[in-house]
Order: sequence, then C-alpha cells, then structure tokens
Amino acid sequence: MLGIDHLYGTLEQGKSACFIVAAGDIFEENNAIEQVWVQGKKHTVEKKAPIAGHWKIESGRLPGSTLKLEQKGNRFEGSIIMETDSISRKVNDVKWENNRLSLTIEKDSLSDGMRLSASLFGDKINGFGETSSGELFTWQAVREETEATEPSERNNKEDKKAIPNFAPLYPAMEYGISGPVEQPAVVLVRNATIWTQGPEGILENADLLIERGVIRAVGTDLNVPAGAIIIDGTGKHVTPGLIDPHLHTSIAGGVNEMGDAITSETRISDVIEANNVWIYRLLAGGLTTANLFHGSANPIGGQSAVMKLRWGANADELIYEHAVPGLKFALGENVKRTPNRYPDTRMGTEQIIRDTFLAALQYEKEKQAARGTGRRQRDAKPFRKDLQLEPVLEVIRGERLAHVHAYRADEMLMMMRLAEEFGFRVASFEHTVEGYKIADELREHGAAAIVWTDWSSFKVEAYDAIHQNARLLLDAGVLTSLHSDNTPLATRMNWEAGKILTSGVDEVRALNLVTLYPAQILQIDHRTGTLEPGKDADFVIWNGHPLSAYTTADQTWVEGRKLFDREQDEILRREIRRQRAEIIRMITGENN
Repeated sequence: MLGIDHLYGTLEQGKSACFIVAAGDIFEENNAIEQVWVQGKKHTVEKKAPIAGHWKIESGRLPGSTLKLEQKGNRFEGSIIMETDSISRKVNDVKWENNRLSLTIEKDSLSDGMRLSASLFGDKINGFGETSSGELFTWQAVREETEATEPSERNNKEDKKAIPNFAPLYPAMEYGISGPVEQPAVVLVRNATIWTQGPEGILENADLLIERGVIRAVGTDLNVPAGAIIIDGTGKHVTPGLIDPHLHTSIAGGVNEMGDAITSETRISDVIEANNVWIYRLLAGGLTTANLFHGSANPIGGQSAVMKLRWGANADELIYEHAVPGLKFALGENVKRTPNRYPDTRMGTEQIIRDTFLAALQYEKEKQAARGTGRRQRDAKPFRKDLQLEPVLEVIRGERLAHVHAYRADEMLMMMRLAEEFGFRVASFEHTVEGYKIADELREHGAAAIVWTDWSSFKVEAYDAIHQNARLLLDAGVLTSLHSDNTPLATRMNWEAGKILTSGVDEVRALNLVTLYPAQILQIDHRTGTLEPGKDADFVIWNGHPLSAYTTADQTWVEGRKLFDREQDEILRREIRRQRAEIIRMITGENN
C-alpha cells in the first residue's frame, strides 16, 4: 500500500534489516517480543520490573500490611494497606534502581511517616526503614500471588474460569437484546381504548389487528386469525407511537461544527450511535420515531436524519428509509455569538444564506453546462461535485426539507421572504418561540411550527415565549408540533402533550401534537403517525390515559416488533444487577 515493499515487509536479502525477535511463537499467549531491530539497530524491549506486584510485610514496623507496587512505563506507583486499620494509603517517591527499592509513607493521624529501602532477593524483600522521629528498623516482605503477576506465572486454567460467561447482547450493553426481535405474523390487541388520531377518532372497547408489521384493521369485535398473539387491552389505552421532530440524541462527537458558517456537507447519518441506552429509554416513554438534528451554530448546518427506534439494530438500520431528507438552518443568537467568525450579526446571517443560495444556483448552471448539449453529449466536460452546495440546491428545488432554528418573529419573516424569493417553502421553524405573533404569515407561507410547551426566558430571544403558543398557532391553521430538543424530556412527550390541555386544546389535537402533526411535518404521515390500515404498526399500550402525568407505557411496538415491555424491563433490571454483582465478585475475589 505504501509502495515500499522493495525495502520492507519481508525478510529477504537486500532489504532493510527491520525485524523482531520473540521468545517463541508470537501467536501463543505467553511469548513476548524481546528485541526490535530497526535498520540494523537493536532495541531491547524492557520487561516488567520484578519488583511490581503485591508484597506481604512480615516484620518491622508494619507486620501484616500489604504493599502494592505498579509499574507505569519508567515510573512506579504504590499503596500500602495497614493491617492495623485496613486503610489504603498512597506511597510516594517510589524508585527502583539497580535492584534496589526506595519509597516514603506520609505521616497521618493514625500512623507515623517513614522511609523504606530494600533489596530484592527472588520473591523476598529485605531492607531498612526510618520513622519520622528518627527510629531505625529492619523489615522483610514476601511476594503474594495476585492477578498483577505476570501471565506466565499464573494458572491459565484458573484465568479462564474467571471470565464471566454472559450471553452476547445487541448492542453489547445493559438492556441489549440477545438477537433479532421477532415480528409476529399476527397480533391482536383486544378491548382497549384506541386513539387512532385518524378519521375514526377515539374508539372504546376496540381492537387493533397487526399483520407482518402493518396495521390491517381497527374496530370492534374483529375476527381472531389463527395463530394470532392476543393482548388483553382491558383498561388500557393504545396510541400511535410518539414522534419527536427535533432531537439531538445518539449522535457521536457533538452536533455543532463551529469552524465554518456553512456546513451543509456534514451528515447526521454518518455519526449515529446505535449503542446508546437512551434509545431504549425513549422507547420506554412511548417514542418510536425521532428527527436527529445538527446544532444551531451555523446559518446553514448539517443534513438531518429521521430515525426509527429499532433497538438492537446497527446505525444504518436505525435510519428511516421512507423519510424525506432535511437540512438544518439557524438564525438568531446561537449563530451570531460564535466569536471570530462571519457572520456576527443578524444582517450578516441573512446575507450569507442569500450568498449560498446564489452560489448553489450558479453551481447548477455550471453542472448543466458541463453535461454538454450535443446529440451524444460529445462536448461534456469533467465536473467536480460540490458536497456543500448539492444539499442547498436540493432545498431550493424542493427535494430536501428546510428546517430553520428560529425564535424571533422578525427573523422568521425574513427567512420566509428569502425562501419565496428563491422559489421554495420553509418546511418548519424549529422552536418558533414568537410564532404566535406571525401565525397568519406562517399559515400563508405554509411553514410548520415546532414548539415547546413551557420553555421560556432561558436567553434573551426566548423572553416572549408564552404557554398559549401552540394553541394560538393551531387556531390560526398553522401545522404545529411539540418537540423536546432534550433527550430526557423526550422520554415523556405524552406528558408534554398533556400540559397543552391547560391552554384549551382538546385531547385529540393535544395528542396529535406528538403523533400525526410531526409525521406530517416530516412528510412520513403516509407511513406512521396514526393507527390506520396500511400504516406501520408503531403503537404504544399505556396503563392509563395517555395524557395523564400518572401514566406510563406498558409496551412499545415498532413496525410490529415489541421493543419495550415493562414486565420484561423488570426482569432485565434484576439480571443487570446480578451480572454487575458477579463482575464485582470476580474483581474482588469474594466467594459470595
């Protein structure tokens, strides 16, 4: 690969003398590398100093105490556990030179300080000590057999017995699953209160029929197909899986790219963490779908990713294949307060977005010109794809949704006018704190409003937030949704919807704020967001009224697979506690 195989890589005459010498077969556990030769120069691999390990002091001022010495590169660290009080104390100034050990023990309220020195004789240490008061003494210690001993000195069979034999999990962490979750052929939930969030409304004592991950029927007294898994829903409420249209969970390495103002080439889909326990916790709160966003430090940020919470799947499998792609924009304080970077003002934010739109249109012309116009495109020219301008051009052409972080009414008006100038529509304003001030303009433009219930005054541009924002936007005909923008908050979005009831919104519309409406904003409502035949079987079985603060999810299903079960969760918690206790027992060497 490096193009240097004429000099390196094999042991052949004429090549550079770069090789290693090992004690034996290097693929066997106990054979260490002893020498490394680089261009004919020998380098000896230093072995672990024989003084490292655990030593039992048998005589002197500290009989019965245990001295622990650990080698870290060319230096040593140590501690001593006094038999008199079983307290571990750090030892200082540990030195090992010419087969001679020296160290100091600081004086405290329970013991005298002292200096120790000694020589090593096999598995014994003999030496002298001096207390802080000047008293001299001799001391002796013997090596103890511990896990710190060299592998060649251990009993390999005993080591293998100490390895915990836990079943593999996906992901390999607490609450992971042991294998792919089965998708039953037929599932029937009977005799429940079903919130369809569709034309059927709320159905009492109704049934929900699922076949191969798809909703087949909702109604009363449905026929039970042969072999169906039947769930008794008596006293339970069933809703569509909740949807959070604005979340930053399960993203590796941060969400803000601070160096540049325009970062539309970055993609959340590249950094999704499948091994994040919050995916499981979100399922426990009834969430089944989330839109993962880039941060808000950039006028034009990164490409978003809609995620189905398929716990146990890998990162690529979490991405919802039926979702429309999106791009994050941002206005306001978060953008302009990034130091030493243009833009630093609101007017600069508008201008750099406009300039990027113009650059994308010019890029489109150059791309079309490069394709050629001849009958067989003989005059086509090489063309370099611009990964930054491509997604911006997709927004202008209506192929990618524009999601715009905004608080203030004047900035949202600016962005809508800018979008109309370039011939596209803002899909949604994120947060939309002052949306109630321009509800009519939002409706006429066709922009959706994604809002909080009661977040207010945490920064200057949030001072005018009001609890009635969602109600006023809904009444004005604006497509509106709730969001969390906060992972722990996303575990209780049904409670957030319940808060909206105090502003006068009815129960169905309140639940729509976390089911149907976010699905419409993300343009996935043809697949999810309601319990209607033909849609994905994303649903939640609640132990009470879904908008009550006293209600929790009993089961959460994603595409006909049960990915959270509260009864199973209790079993998992006990198993996790048992495994942790077993690991601790192995570490400490305790038998019970």
